[in-house]
Amino acid sequence: MTTDRELLRAFEPAVRFTRGEYFFPVSAAAYVERAALWRDDASGESSLERAVGELDLDVLTELCHRTQGLSSSLSGVDTGSTRTRPAIVPPKDRPPALRGSNRLASVGVTARTIDALNRLSLLFRGSVPGGSAARSLLLQRDHLAPEQPTYYGRVVRDGHWVVCQYWFFYCFNNWRSGFGGVNEHEGDWEQVTVYLDGSGAVDGDGLPEPRWVVFSAHDETGDDLRRRWDDPDLSLVQHRHPVVFSGAGSHSGAYLAGDYLITVPTPTLPAAVRWLRRGARVFTPWSTTAQGGGLAIPYVDYARGDGHAVGPGTSSAWEMVVLDESQPWLWAYRGLWGHDTRDRLGGERGPAGPRYERDGTVRQSWADPVGWAGLAKVAPNPAVEEAMIQAHREQIQARLHDLDEESARERRSIGMAGAGLAPGSAEIRALASRERQALERRMEQTALRDELRQLSVAGATARASSGPHDHLAHRRLPMAEVSGVRARLLSWWAIVSTPLLLCVVALIVSPMWGFSAPWVALISALALMSVEGLLRGEFLAVLLRLLLLLVVGLIIYWSIEQWRYAVAVPLVVAAVVVLAANLREAWRH
Repeated sequence: MTTDRELLRAFEPAVRFTRGEYFFPVSAAAYVERAALWRDDASGESSLERAVGELDLDVLTELCHRTQGLSSSLSGVDTGSTRTRPAIVPPKDRPPALRGSNRLASVGVTARTIDALNRLSLLFRGSVPGGSAARSLLLQRDHLAPEQPTYYGRVVRDGHWVVCQYWFFYCFNNWRSGFGGVNEHEGDWEQVTVYLDGSGAVDGDGLPEPRWVVFSAHDETGDDLRRRWDDPDLSLVQHRHPVVFSGAGSHSGAYLAGDYLITVPTPTLPAAVRWLRRGARVFTPWSTTAQGGGLAIPYVDYARGDGHAVGPGTSSAWEMVVLDESQPWLWAYRGLWGHDTRDRLGGERGPAGPRYERDGTVRQSWADPVGWAGLAKVAPNPAVEEAMIQAHREQIQARLHDLDEESARERRSIGMAGAGLAPGSAEIRALASRERQALERRMEQTALRDELRQLSVAGATARASSGPHDHLAHRRLPMAEVSGVRARLLSWWAIVSTPLLLCVVALIVSPMWGFSAPWVALISALALMSVEGLLRGEFLAVLLRLLLLLVVGLIIYWSIEQWRYAVAVPLVVAAVVVLAANLREAWRH
């Protein structure tokens, strides 16, 4: 039997980073030895429990046997030392600069305005201390041996599946400060999960056949997480090792190299956002806002794969640590791996370890990796699926046999109970509940016969002939590239449009401009939206929305000024409609 270590090594991924990446997978044990341990008390105040040099994984395990570290956080940035100097990274150790795209040029003016408000909110909520990224980069360089990349592997056997999980620890996530992303926090755990056929199917080397793979990503859940092993989006090294394109700073996984537009839903006004999206789909279905991308905070995740590479097919081999009972820290410590800023939105806080969420509960991906990826309903191969179909068919037939007997017996009983009784008697009325139960039983019989017929028609060939993307509700793809003059104009317009829009709003609410201010503001807004539509290639959509807003505004104004007419006219129209309907009905009869 193949050992866990052999399975993990056979399917370990290759990770390709973006040029300009700061941080790479390192040893969690080395990080703990260079980190301080902080603990929060009941009032929320933090106190230093262990200073740098007083910790290793064994000591951490002993300290957390009672409290499990639920109020603790490790930090290589906040060491508790008062002699910490500002971190200065020598030019020779700085990563090459990444030439990024303007994220705000990829979305509409509404999303750009929301983004501006979100950035202002960082002034009022917890944020990572300044210089943390530089200090973490020096920590990685001097003590964490990034030239010896490490992953933490785990093998789970669940029914017909054998699951290989690979966990990577990064000492810092600098997506926001380094690459204009949404979050910034010390510590980062990411994963890749490979699903193998555990029903006995093996390849020429005696290894289980790989069927699916999952990369941890920003906005994917359930079925959208996974890709089939023969998916053209998936790159393989030596036909066995999946290639992960890691996002710059964020370290999320992508199947295709490129720049990805990530939209983070706004934490407030969800009902207003839903109604705006519905209106956009009805009146301007061809626009990007109608697809749901225009009413969220936009960010770009650079997963280009043009930088350093780690794993099979590269010059940098993995160091492997198997996660099993020999790693008690994994179960003992439920605290955070990184500085705890107490950020309410979570984007500025360090993460918990591979097994736990930040609140101390076990991660779904750890407790049930098969169900987490939506594979509990999927068979690993056609033979297993055919056997499951046959078992399901026999189960349905057995249930139908029982229902047929119960239904016939109940029908006879109801008939005998009502025989000879007056139709309107209390005894007959009392039989109504039994009749409803008999009807429900008949409906179940009908549904089961339909399901049995569908199984007989479909068989195991339906899924075997399906395409690699049929299970996806949303296929994550890189952004389309915009080049030339239009790209430059969009970039500059993204920079100046939001401040101009805020000035227009200020003009509307300001009392110092007199009666003409609303008209000036209206003309300015029309001009801004027209330029927006022209540059984004959606002038027709913008024009139609402006006309609709104008009509709605006029109706609201007229309703306020002439409220009696606003009430009387609909009543007269309703009276005419009702009269016409009554006359039509009378004419028919």
